[in-house]
Amino acid sequence: MNKLLTMAFAAALLTACAAPVSNERNEKTVFVTSVSFNGNLGGLKGADDKCQAQADDPASIVPSGTYLAWLSDGTDSPNTRFTKSSHPYLLPDGTRIAENYTDLTDGSIQHFINIDPTGKTVGQSPFWTGTNEDGTTAQPFLTCTGWMDPVTMARGMIRSTGFTLTTWSSQSQNRCNTTRQRLACFQQ
Repeated sequence: MNKLLTMAFAAALLTACAAPVSNERNEKTVFVTSVSFNGNLGGLKGADDKCQAQADDPASIVPSGTYLAWLSDGTDSPNTRFTKSSHPYLLPDGTRIAENYTDLTDGSIQHFINIDPTGKTVGQSPFWTGTNEDGTTAQPFLTCTGWMDPVTMARGMIRSTGFTLTTWSSQSQNRCNTTRQRLACFQQ
């Protein structure tokens, strides 16, 4: 009987350990992609798909769920696309960046977004945004033509992962066709 119970316990433990990470406390995970992209992201949907693919990758340590890019075009922005969570936003290692969506978009964050979905710290590495700190579109002409332009002199707004000041989302701009930046991905 003891041997049977031990085997049943071991099987249950192995099943639990193999299950994907979940976030049962409703906190939202934020990460930067482990790879960089030019400004031709395939629009907002293409960028969201890149975030989701990184979250779903077998090497990822982030909780399962839907992930969207912190990105704006001339029509949509995180303020119109994101679920405005009342729960904290955390990096994959548990570091808190904001208490909730209101705190996230009040102009500053508590820690820079500098960890990829595998848990690796990326240092000061820019990510595409096109977005103000309040979650609205910065300027439509700073969105690499809706994140669909691979060849012209269009520009996109970026932010470095190493800043927490009021410019955490809008620092400078780069050419869409010659520079490669990461994406900041937010669990919904």
